[in-house]
Order: sequence, then C-alpha cells, then structure tokens
Amino acid sequence: MANFLIKDLREIAKGFPENLDDWPHIPCPTCTRGALLPVLDSFVAEESVTSRSLHDHDAWEPEWIQGGFHCVLTCRKETCDHVRVIGEMTVGWAGRRDVQYEQCLTPTMFFPALPLLESRALCPPEVGERVDAAAKILWLDPNAAANRIRAAVEALMDDRGVIRTKLNRAGKAVKLSLDNRIATFKTALPQHSDAADLLLAVKWIGNVGSHEDVLRVPDVLEGVEFLDHALSLIYDTNRDDMKKRASEVTARQGRPSTFSIKVPF
Repeated sequence: MANFLIKDLREIAKGFPENLDDWPHIPCPTCTRGALLPVLDSFVAEESVTSRSLHDHDAWEPEWIQGGFHCVLTCRKETCDHVRVIGEMTVGWAGRRDVQYEQCLTPTMFFPALPLLESRALCPPEVGERVDAAAKILWLDPNAAANRIRAAVEALMDDRGVIRTKLNRAGKAVKLSLDNRIATFKTALPQHSDAADLLLAVKWIGNVGSHEDVLRVPDVLEGVEFLDHALSLIYDTNRDDMKKRASEVTARQGRPSTFSIKVPF
C-alpha cells in the first residue's frame, strides 16, 4: 500500500523552489490530512552578512550566495495550528533561458514538527514518543533522528513483551542486543516475520546514524517507512475485521444483514 505521507516528505527533502506557489504538499501536523500553504507576506529570505561581504571578491559568483529563510504555513482548516519553517537559502544555476540563477530553499526545522507516521494512532505511547522526538530533529540532524527511530524499535519490543536481558553461563544478567530481541520476536510470533524483517532494517539504519554520521533525510525516511509498515502489520486489526465481514457477506450471498424472508402463515 502506497505511503503518501512518506512520499510528501521525500518531496520536501528535495527542497523548496523560489516560487512559493510551487512548494510541494506539506502535511499538516494538527489534522494530518490537510496541506500547509505558505503565507506570502510572512516569507523572508535573507543573505547572511558573511555572504554579502564576499561580493567584492574578484572571483565572486552568484553561487556563493548563502543565507536563510523563514515562513509561516497555514492549513486550509482554520482550526489547525500555524506552522513555522526555517531553513537555509542558497543560489544555484537555473539553466533556463529566462532565468540564469534561482534561490534554493532547504528546510531545517518545522515547528510544530511534521508528522512521520500514517499509523501514528496505532502506536503504543512509548513508540510514538520516540518517533515524535525524531520528527523534531529530522530536518536538522537526520543521523540523530535515525537513532531515535531505532529507539522506537526497542520500545516496540518492550511493548510486545520481548525480554531485554538473559542469564549467561555464569548466571549473570546480560543485555540482549536489538538484533537478538528482533530474532526472539520473530521466532515467538512467526505471523509477524515480515514485520520483524522490516524492523531489523530500521535497526541497521539507526546504527549507521549513531556511528557513521553519513545519513541524509531520505535515508531516514526509508527507515520511517519500514517502521510505519511494520506497525501496521503488527497492530492494525482492520484486516482481520474486513476478512470477518467478507465471510459474513459471502454467507448471506450478498444480501444485507437486515434482510429476511418473511414466510406467510
């Protein structure tokens, strides 16, 4: 099933064009359904003082321009909270006949944070809290966000009752690695083996975020998508309910549940 939220976030990760009308679909953190739109008179893009000081350099080019931007975003629903976005502004080669250079806007923070999970309502509280913590820093520090997504997997294992420690041969309690906990979960609940495989991939992304500092926002979003689908596989009972209702409809041969044949006496 397509994850449209992740699709939107991946588009945002590509950056915003200079024309505000061309900004991608930004999901509202209040209602999660609506789109956030930039308030035109709130948008400000400024070149930094350091960048302006370089204009007199003999080799100066417009691509040297750097600065920041900020803007207020509003949902179409008037009851939703306003969102503020800040980020970096650079100038790049446009390569068009009518425009040689254009601003490139890279968001580094949204406040309140944008939603990450379509299955957020299914989350146990401890899992959701860690994902929310990742959402707050994703655009500024994706490696730290990946580590928080990994922590969400640990919390998920806690919720499913997977042990954290076991006794070694010397009778001393030792901490189980997340790999071992996921393997234990997969063995104990083979019906969730697909979810376990997804969670293991999330764990590896989190490890890289902790130790190598090479992840970018799209890399973390891939882990978020895996986690989102795993949560749906584990906690979403709609599939079972739908199978039950389909069986009931088949048993009635398509007739409404209120249908009855009146037998005259």
